[in-house]
Amino acid sequence: MGEPLIQLKDISKRFGKHLVLNNLNIIINEKAIYGIIGLSGSGKTTILNLLIGFLKQSQGTILFKNKNILKSQREVRNNFGFVTQAGSYYLNLTVSENLHYFGRMYGLSRDEIAKKSKDLLTFLDMGEAIHKLAKNLSTGMQRRLDIACALIHNPIVLVLDEPTEDLDPILRKEILALLKKINDNGTTIILTSHMLDEIEIICTDTAILHNGNILVSGHPNKIKDLYSTNIEIHLKTYPGKYEMIEKKLGKKNVSKTVNKGHILVIYTAKPEEILKRLLVLLPRLKEKLLDVDVDKPSLEEVFESLTGRSR
Repeated sequence: MGEPLIQLKDISKRFGKHLVLNNLNIIINEKAIYGIIGLSGSGKTTILNLLIGFLKQSQGTILFKNKNILKSQREVRNNFGFVTQAGSYYLNLTVSENLHYFGRMYGLSRDEIAKKSKDLLTFLDMGEAIHKLAKNLSTGMQRRLDIACALIHNPIVLVLDEPTEDLDPILRKEILALLKKINDNGTTIILTSHMLDEIEIICTDTAILHNGNILVSGHPNKIKDLYSTNIEIHLKTYPGKYEMIEKKLGKKNVSKTVNKGHILVIYTAKPEEILKRLLVLLPRLKEKLLDVDVDKPSLEEVFESLTGRSR
């Protein structure tokens, strides 16, 4: 595959006596979507700030195209776009004015900004909003504007800190689809999130960060295969007396059950045995089987298993 696009080698970061990151090693390949997941305060944002040079590591080296980023800040600025949690755009400027401001900040000419703005707003489905004030945009459009400001100079790396934070489920899906579209266009994406289902959907690689340490990294499916012995059985019945089903099923070869109201999720290392027991049990309880699905465990279950914490 050649040399990685970005490498973090033995990275540690201290704030005073507080060790935030502890000897991290991360490899990010070109055109990947790399997700960093962890609880609040685990050090996710600190990693991003180190990547773009906002902070300096206490120990270790960060390489971009085999060059030390601390000695290549101009190249990093020209090739990285950063979308913060708080948002970088200006509320009292229009979409066009925001893009012009950030374009000039990156050293683009007026003609370059005009051309790139037109192409970018078309690409992001924002063309009709070009003359609207940022403060009058919907939440979803504001998030798109933030991404547009980070892409105005056509970076090869887009870095996003919790890009779907505070969005409703529909807007979350829209932003994830947009990020996939950006990645399909050739941009490497690095993002943080505590939404493990999002990481599972979109990321080609991920790292689980806990207490400043990377517990495991790799493709989400590979992590699930390596770090969970359980399989999930998703059971839907009518009238859905799931508490009774849980009770009668018992604990034998059942790691845990989660009653979601509309469905019962059973975690087990022996799905065939549990399914056989359910087929006998359900008629006795006068429960009609509506749907059953057997799948790998979610990344969330692996996260809880590795960290001992629920997100």
